[in-house]
Amino acid sequence: MSIRSVIAAVCGVLAVLASVVVGAAPADAAPPTTRVLIIPGQYVGAVPFAPMADNLTSRGYPTTVLDLPGFDMKTDAGKIAAAVDRIHRLHPHDRVALVGFSIGGVSARYYLKEMGGHPKVSTYVAAGAPQYGSPGACGQQAGPEVCPGTPFMTSLNKGDDTPGSTEYYDVRSAREWVDGHLDGGQCRVTPIPANESLPALGLEHTFEPFDPKIWDVTVAAINGQCRGRFVTEPDGILTYQKSAQPGAPGYR
Repeated sequence: MSIRSVIAAVCGVLAVLASVVVGAAPADAAPPTTRVLIIPGQYVGAVPFAPMADNLTSRGYPTTVLDLPGFDMKTDAGKIAAAVDRIHRLHPHDRVALVGFSIGGVSARYYLKEMGGHPKVSTYVAAGAPQYGSPGACGQQAGPEVCPGTPFMTSLNKGDDTPGSTEYYDVRSAREWVDGHLDGGQCRVTPIPANESLPALGLEHTFEPFDPKIWDVTVAAINGQCRGRFVTEPDGILTYQKSAQPGAPGYR
């Protein structure tokens, strides 16, 4: 066999191998997984969120509930930061979604905005979160800084509420004290229908983590589906008084 023939044969083999490698790459490349961190609200702890975590995990979104007391927003935000960093360290190719309930949504947003966490989080879902404050926090030992008009809330809501490329979602039941709206770009999910078995205002807020309808819209949000209306609102428009719903203290 001539040298030219040998070179041609080797080139042919290399071409076949290259085509096999190139062709195999897309089949071997698994899509990134979204890992979910659930952040509870005041006093609740992790246990009540186990059914939701199990449901999301069974649907392909490995979910961890952070056992946070909801007493101090900045301390909780620091623990959220550590949990997000741990996920990225262990699973560098996966996405992270934060699902914050009640004031857990506020501590999560503090992490995103004030601690620069938004580049590390693909999706933020706030369920029943008092984004412009709640009178229920006023004078309480747990989360008193969430009282409307405190320096903490004033600073948090100054400027763009929804920084970076993170997708922001607002989820709530039809009977809540506040609407959970943010300025900037936000998907405002259509309010979840009222649970008529819970007639007292406030109980629906407490039972949101157990509502399968909340689970479903959360999964939709993780998949980038806005089950409501996407709104872009300028800074300086929103206040607690404007966010309060009928029946809430200060509503007018």
